[in-house]
Amino acid sequence: MKKRYVVFGVDRFGAAVARTLEKGGSQVIAVDIDPAKIQIISEDVSYAMTADVLDPDAIDGLGLRNIDGAVITMVDHMEASIVTAMTCIDMHIPYVLARAKNEVHGRILEKLGVDRIIYPEQEMGTRVGKFMDDRDFMDWITLSPDYSLVEVRIPKEWIGRSLMELELRKKCSFNVVGLKNEDGIIVTPDPDMKLPGNVMMYIIGHNEDLEKIKD
Repeated sequence: MKKRYVVFGVDRFGAAVARTLEKGGSQVIAVDIDPAKIQIISEDVSYAMTADVLDPDAIDGLGLRNIDGAVITMVDHMEASIVTAMTCIDMHIPYVLARAKNEVHGRILEKLGVDRIIYPEQEMGTRVGKFMDDRDFMDWITLSPDYSLVEVRIPKEWIGRSLMELELRKKCSFNVVGLKNEDGIIVTPDPDMKLPGNVMMYIIGHNEDLEKIKD
């Protein structure tokens, strides 16, 4: 079953999140008060709706049921951001991510129960879309239009096997450049070491190859 996400606010950042999630195979509901923005995004997502998030009736009319996650992007409209966060928490949406304009805004969102708070200067929409789409990826850093560096949990089928056995460069066309455990980062992992289940991997590769990790 496809995951379902709602993105509140489709400025450049929000639109990038929405398009990335939709492209990744999820169903996305894009919501914005500006009809022009909704018209632009409408062909790229499953649903695009014009609504004022400060109007409870408008939110109720969106039919947000069985939503897996919400992204709140309105950093320049703090009231709208806070009200939307409260609404998402009240609706028991399992995962809520929100942008914050500053530390005060971020602390308010945190107290409301928002799961992850990001700041405009720290994140890109495509990166957040990747993170939301599959949280087995702890981080996704775009290096170029085609290549990225990811921090990812070791897939279950790799646990107990060595990098030499897995032949990831040969079979998957990407490179493991480091491991991270509770003691820190191992920059040059031993290729004969059996991979435990409690470490993270840093992998560089083509985006299409990296996305196969979650399959």
